[in-house]
Amino acid sequence: MSTCVLVETGEEDPIVSVAKLVSGLIGDASDKLSAECSGLIEAGKFSHAMSKIMAHGTKLFADASDKDLEAAVLILGGTAQRLPAADAAGCIDALVAAALASTGRGALRAAILFQLYNMEADLKARFTTLTKILAYVKQAKLGILVDSLAKHVEDNYVSWNLDTAATRTLLRDIITMLTETHGAVDPNGQAATRVLELQLKYLNTFGAGEALDAAGEEVATAAVVSFIQAKDMMFRCDILGYPAVQALKGTKSANVLELLNTLLTSNGMDAFAAFAKKNGALFKSLGLDEAECAGKMKLLALCGLAESSVAAGGEVTYAQVAAALSCSEGEVEGWIVRAIGARLVEAKMDQVRGVAVVTRVTHRVFGAQQWKDLAESIKSWRENVAGVGQAVAKSIATGNATLTKESIAAR
Repeated sequence: MSTCVLVETGEEDPIVSVAKLVSGLIGDASDKLSAECSGLIEAGKFSHAMSKIMAHGTKLFADASDKDLEAAVLILGGTAQRLPAADAAGCIDALVAAALASTGRGALRAAILFQLYNMEADLKARFTTLTKILAYVKQAKLGILVDSLAKHVEDNYVSWNLDTAATRTLLRDIITMLTETHGAVDPNGQAATRVLELQLKYLNTFGAGEALDAAGEEVATAAVVSFIQAKDMMFRCDILGYPAVQALKGTKSANVLELLNTLLTSNGMDAFAAFAKKNGALFKSLGLDEAECAGKMKLLALCGLAESSVAAGGEVTYAQVAAALSCSEGEVEGWIVRAIGARLVEAKMDQVRGVAVVTRVTHRVFGAQQWKDLAESIKSWRENVAGVGQAVAKSIATGNATLTKESIAAR
């Protein structure tokens, strides 16, 4: 292996230095390659000189020392950027092809590929190089690079103006790489949360009424499973609001959507028990624990009961809770405490009367009706604030700076 270190001294063109390095690697004792490249450079034919060097690109990437290889790529790539666009693209493509030729020295080759990616001026060419990097990182099993690569894609893919098909392919590749790299993870951990976020971005590329292909069905199913497994599922997203999730209805995974609907929209445990009886094998096939799902169903059923009670004063009886959760009245307070601990409801329990007074509840779904209710609440708050302002202004104008709740209400 060559021990030469490339240093630009100003006495010869740096491309000739690279040619001399390659001559040593290929056993060119007469240094014919560097002489030819020198003549081409003097004639202004830079792209021809680099083509001669890159004819031995495989040897350069295989046998040059790390420092020599990095310097050679910087010289060749930097020179390419000063060439006409077509010639520059050809040189960069040749360097990329040489870097991709083997998984030996994979980490170094991947680092060089990222450098070449950053040298690309054309967005389309950059994206093409990125897809090659993704495939290379997977082929070379460079798991240590997956997280940073995924972050780069996540931060930039929108700016690349990709069409829908390309966006889906890119996001799905990243999701697959993250999943394979991290393996089985805590469904409530950072890695699982990140994958779910990417899955939702993928699903967001589907419009209302658009059918799912096999890949879309797979991602939608995986997203629903991730959502159900999360302890804070109600704070992740309004997953039923995604058209791609609703589109599961027309696929072989329709029972996954049915499970999600049961959890988020049914009135109690009876509906869940009926679903489980009909689809008992589904939980195991999805990697879900049926008992855990039943526990979540009880908490969500409590949320549903609390939602309907808020408009009528917020009181629910222990008997109503027991019926919705299919449990004894002695277990009711325990479930209410769990719901409060999970931030699903805020409530006070009156043991003497056997009621819980709900002051706030997390909506299981947040669709058109919930947006309408929120808009009406905001309108009411604005009117109340405006009324207080008017009362204050009137009091100041009349010289009465003392206001009571009664005087404000009267106004």
